[in-house]
Amino acid sequence: MILDSKGGKWYKGNLHTHTTNSDGRLTPQEAAEAYKAHGYDFLSLTDHWVKSEPSEYGGMLLIPGIEYDVIHNDSCFHVVGHFMNGSPKLDKSNSAQEIIDAVKSFGGTVTLAHPAWSLQKPHEMAALENVDFTEIYNSVSGYPYSPRPYSGTLIDVAAAMGFRATLTAVDDTHYYEDDAFRGFVYVKADSLTEEAIRAALLKGDVLATEGPFAEWTVEDGCFKVHIPGGCEHVQFFSSRYYNPDTTVKGGTVYDAVYKIKSNDRFVRAEIVGFDKKTAYTQYHFIDGGSR
Repeated sequence: MILDSKGGKWYKGNLHTHTTNSDGRLTPQEAAEAYKAHGYDFLSLTDHWVKSEPSEYGGMLLIPGIEYDVIHNDSCFHVVGHFMNGSPKLDKSNSAQEIIDAVKSFGGTVTLAHPAWSLQKPHEMAALENVDFTEIYNSVSGYPYSPRPYSGTLIDVAAAMGFRATLTAVDDTHYYEDDAFRGFVYVKADSLTEEAIRAALLKGDVLATEGPFAEWTVEDGCFKVHIPGGCEHVQFFSSRYYNPDTTVKGGTVYDAVYKIKSNDRFVRAEIVGFDKKTAYTQYHFIDGGSR
C-alpha cells in the first residue's frame, strides 16, 4: 500500500492469475506465497472454469475469481469474473454475453481480458453490455510468450464506438517466470476488505501500471497528471486523430497538463518511466462522465 499526495491509500493487487487448478505452474498456496513476497496487498486466482474462494494469506486479501474462455463465430472472448457469490452453470457453448450476464446475476464484476491478444473486434467490444473492466496491459500476452501485451489502441477504437470500461493491468501469470509481477493495479480504497476493493474498482479509483505511480484529475477544462517520483514523459490519448500537444517531455517530468478540446470525447494518459515501464490512467469521457 502506498499513500498519494492527499493521504489516500492505494492498495497493490493482481486480478488475473493462474495456478495448477488450470494451466498455471504453481499451486494456489505457492502462488499466494509468491505474490505476498512481492508486496501485493490483494490477489485473485482466476483459473479457467474453476472459481476460487474468498480468503486471505498472511494478511493479503484473496478475491474470488474465475476465467471463462469461449470462441464463437471465429471470435475469441476471455471473460474474467470477480466477487461472485456462486458458480453459474456455463460451458463453452455459451456466448460471451451469456457469460457476462451470468456473472452479473451472481453478483460478480466482469473483465474483458487481453483484447489485443484475443484479436478482439472493436465493434464486438462495443456491442457487449455490462462489461466493467478491460485489460490495457497483460504481461503474459507479450514477449517471450506472445506478441500483444498492449491493448490501448484497440480499446481506444472501441471507446470511440461507445465501449466503456475501467482499465486494468495484470500479469495473467501462468509460468511464474518472465510473465510474473509485471502488470498490476493500484486501487484507492478506504480499507483492505473485499467490499472496499470492489467498491473502489467499480468507482474507477484504479491505476493500471507496470510500475510507475501517478495521480490524475480533471479540472478547469484540463486533464492533469502528477507523478510523485517523476518520469521520462507523459503521453495523452484522445478521441481525435490529431492533437499537436499530446506529449510532455524533457528532464524529469513531475506534472503534465492536457487542455481538453471542444470535440474531444475522451482523454486518458500514459506515464512512461525512465525504465520504460508505463502507467495508464483511466479514461475521462466527456460525453457521459468518467471512469
